[in-house]
Amino acid sequence: MLRCAESRTRWVAAGLGMLLAVGGCATVPTSGPVEHHTPQANGVNSGVQVDPLPPSDGASQLLVVEGFLHAMSVYQPNYAIAREYLTEAASNAWHPGAGVQIYADGFPPTEYNQTVALPAPLSGKLDATGRYQSMSGDATPGYAPGKSNVHNFTLVKNDAGQWRITNPPEGLLVSRYVFTTSFVAVNLHFLDAGGDVLVPDPRFFAVGDQAVDAAVEAQLAGPSEWLTPAVRKVDTKGVTLLGADVDDTGVADVTLGGSADRLPVEQRRTLLAELTYTLSAFTQVSAVRVTAGGQAWRDDTGQSIVRRDAFSQVAPAGAVTRALFLVKDHKLQRLVDTSDWDTFADVDAPLPRPEQVAASRDLNGFATITQKGTRLQTAQSGSTKVHTLRTGTGLLRPSFSRSGELWSPAASGLSGLQVFKGEQRLPVTVQAPEKSSNLVNQPVVAMSLSPDGVRVAMILRRGSGTVVGLARVERGADGGVVIGGWRSIDVAATTGTAGRALDLGWVTETKLLVLQSSDSGAGESETSSVVQVSEDGATATDIGPSEAADLTRLAVAPGRAVALGANGGVYRLDGEFNWNLVIAAVDAVAYSG
Repeated sequence: MLRCAESRTRWVAAGLGMLLAVGGCATVPTSGPVEHHTPQANGVNSGVQVDPLPPSDGASQLLVVEGFLHAMSVYQPNYAIAREYLTEAASNAWHPGAGVQIYADGFPPTEYNQTVALPAPLSGKLDATGRYQSMSGDATPGYAPGKSNVHNFTLVKNDAGQWRITNPPEGLLVSRYVFTTSFVAVNLHFLDAGGDVLVPDPRFFAVGDQAVDAAVEAQLAGPSEWLTPAVRKVDTKGVTLLGADVDDTGVADVTLGGSADRLPVEQRRTLLAELTYTLSAFTQVSAVRVTAGGQAWRDDTGQSIVRRDAFSQVAPAGAVTRALFLVKDHKLQRLVDTSDWDTFADVDAPLPRPEQVAASRDLNGFATITQKGTRLQTAQSGSTKVHTLRTGTGLLRPSFSRSGELWSPAASGLSGLQVFKGEQRLPVTVQAPEKSSNLVNQPVVAMSLSPDGVRVAMILRRGSGTVVGLARVERGADGGVVIGGWRSIDVAATTGTAGRALDLGWVTETKLLVLQSSDSGAGESETSSVVQVSEDGATATDIGPSEAADLTRLAVAPGRAVALGANGGVYRLDGEFNWNLVIAAVDAVAYSG
């Protein structure tokens, strides 16, 4: 049964960021591979936009503020119509490109003591480069008693006797609804520190023809501060954008100025790869041509019109097809045919009575937890040898990274995380933030590496509840793993629903599925639901199941997801709220690397 999430659904980006219609049913991809982010960014949005009008003659203070808010909700060059609602001095000082404040829906502006207040909590912000920051209901106290005002407008009459605003907000001020319908999600891409894979950096830009220009400008500004330690930095300080136009054939012509023509060859190649993948996210872009100093940049084959496959060796890791493995009748098995969920074959690896399982991306390496979570063992396909890598208590589900490293978390906390390269244990350092110095000792519920291996999502136990968060993965000088940059993801603030997190996994480059359990009410049993949430907390939606369910675990790969029920049933996600039982009597399930 398929139904829409109704009021609980804020916004969903399926695939790798595909913009979906507000009020329609969102579909999570369950077959793949999913290859790239495809927003509708050429003046197309998921809602109905009404062109703003200039202020009417004799408009009241309230109507002027309402008109200004609407004029900010639709992109215009220099926001010319919006400026007409301001005094001349305010218009000259206003910088709509400084960022975006996003306030909660359902709070219309209100006149109060010669002022028009917007009594709305602030739910999020975008900086000047489109990076989202959750505010979790933060707001600036204002005039309205008992309420929080995101902004208080003051107005004066101009020489013509018309009310005009003297104090516009810094940047734009839009509602959550406007944000979801008039801004498009775009993943910038930056090469990881090892030069092996492109890593996404999510941003949001106002819908319109200028979105391509905005994406290039943001690319030149570099990665977010949070991501910077884990990626390569091209020296774009002196590089300027002279123009970015998409022709009728889908070629994005990017003309760079400043120091662009003086970039070293390797940095030029890196930036070309990054721009090609970033701009290929737009549906109207099929290829990219970058010109600097009158000379076109060329790929390794000498082509000036560059497509994504020219840099396939560093393609975002989410495009890799994953295989499904499960433990049934105390044996490790693999799904042979994705069109027939009855076709399972035993895996040729000597791993007796596995309880939790992981498979490497090349499908040759396997790891299992055995003996009630006390032993981690590995084996190779076709081998007769079993390696015991660690023993202890509370060992959690292991996972393989894209490079073949084996991550073995423990319930005791991040201090119990061990990482192996083959049989060699690598040094692990956890950098706890100042405000969460106890982070390393908080119990771990679940852990999931991003497809590129540069980010790791976690569920930590905090008191009687849980917290979902994200950390950055770096490489130390000793070749070890450094985990830092912890930031929480407030799932409840974005969805409006709270629950205790049980499991999670990456369903796209930048989106997670989070399994939650919550008490349905007095005298009722605990139920389960799955939430799809972006890594920055900007967007989230409840995707079911539609009926009360008792799910315990997730197995997630880009474009694919299944859940394990307490009764041993495996439920496949075939669309929002559409979870179908496909296998019975299963003990564990996992996708490869």
